Amino acid sequence: MKNRNNILLSAIVGLIVGILTVLGQGVLPGNWNSLANSGTVWLLPAFFMGALSSTKGKSAISAIITLLGMVTGYYAYAMLIQNVSHSLYYILVWTVAAVIGGSIFGIAGYLWGKDRGPLHKYGSALIGGVFITEGLHLFLNLSDYIHMWHTGVVQIIVGVSLVLALERSNKERIASLLALIPIIVLGVIGYAILSLFA
Repeated sequence: MKNRNNILLSAIVGLIVGILTVLGQGVLPGNWNSLANSGTVWLLPAFFMGALSSTKGKSAISAIITLLGMVTGYYAYAMLIQNVSHSLYYILVWTVAAVIGGSIFGIAGYLWGKDRGPLHKYGSALIGGVFITEGLHLFLNLSDYIHMWHTGVVQIIVGVSLVLALERSNKERIASLLALIPIIVLGVIGYAILSLFA
């Protein structure tokens, strides 16, 4: 019963965040509206929904459903309410990204929320690292994103702040900050690959 409630809550949270994303793009000024359309920002609710579940498998499922709800809410609202057409290709790309991202960040949420062992540090490091990575991606491609450099700075600050805020002790904070290094390297590579398809 609890698992069914988590799935329902995940779907509802996803739909709401997806709709708020569309609305946020119209409200946030200038280049700041890119934050409303950031895949990284979408990972936060998926991470926390994953943290609510009792096993890694259930955490991954909750996060996947949350992200699929966001994709559904975003495109359904944009297409049915705002009458804005969208390419099936991009819907499929973000659906696949939801499954992959949900699997990874749902388990990251579990590691942060439930696991107190040696893998715990990777939970907060993953969610913080993805923000840092997106910010670095802007700086690594600054010729394309010069108008958004301030967004990159904010994302890096948010990423480091998440790690510091989510961990409970200085020892855990240091361990998670060190775990950021390989995560950021892999994240930069991942963004380069994603850029080929998105």
